[in-house]
Formats: sequence, structure tokens, C-alpha cells
Amino acid sequence: MTIATDSWYSELTDDQREIAFQLRQFVNEQQPQLREEIKWNQPCFYGNSMVCYIQRAKGHMALGFGQGARLTDIGGMLEGSGNQMRHVKFPLGKSLDENALKPLLDQAVALDGVV
Repeated sequence: MTIATDSWYSELTDDQREIAFQLRQFVNEQQPQLREEIKWNQPCFYGNSMVCYIQRAKGHMALGFGQGARLTDIGGMLEGSGNQMRHVKFPLGKSLDENALKPLLDQAVALDGVV
């Protein structure tokens, strides 16, 4: 973790920070080879390219995927309509469904080609 990432997390509200830390821990535990950097004023996790990112919003946090449009979304969790990116929203005060999220992260890492 760097000063930039520390600063980003410290600027969150308590509810936002709780979910952001859950997302961060989830990504780090599932895919420890990814490196975290601040880009576009948010934490992004990189392998060969940007695999996923944590985004803050007023009433939720999101885990976004750089190649989200290419992911198979069995649980219907992904939102977005662009050519590439998709995200999963997490309402403030709720906990993550890691079992549902894991296949998306695994696919994103596989698409990135990082081992």
C-alpha cells in the first residue's frame, strides 16, 4: 500500500470504507499477484493490464472490471452498457457475496493473462 492508496481510503465515509476494505481484501486474498495503484482517482488492480477497480458513489461502492463486457455473468450482477467496462454495485451497509463475485474476478484475471 502506498501513501496515495492510504489517502484514497481515508477520504471515504465509514460506510464506504467498510465495503471498500471488504472489496480490497477480497481481491488481495483471491488474486494476490495483482498490484494496487491509484489511477483515475480510484484504486485499480493490475496484472498485465487493469483487471478491476473500486469505485465510490453516494449510496454504494462498486467493483468494476476493465473487460467486464467479456465476462460471463451467471448471477446477473454486472451493470453497464459500454463496449468494455462493467461493474457490480454494493449498497452501503451490506456485505459482499464473495461466492457470487469470485467467478467474475477469476474470469477477469484469466482474460488479463496474469498468472
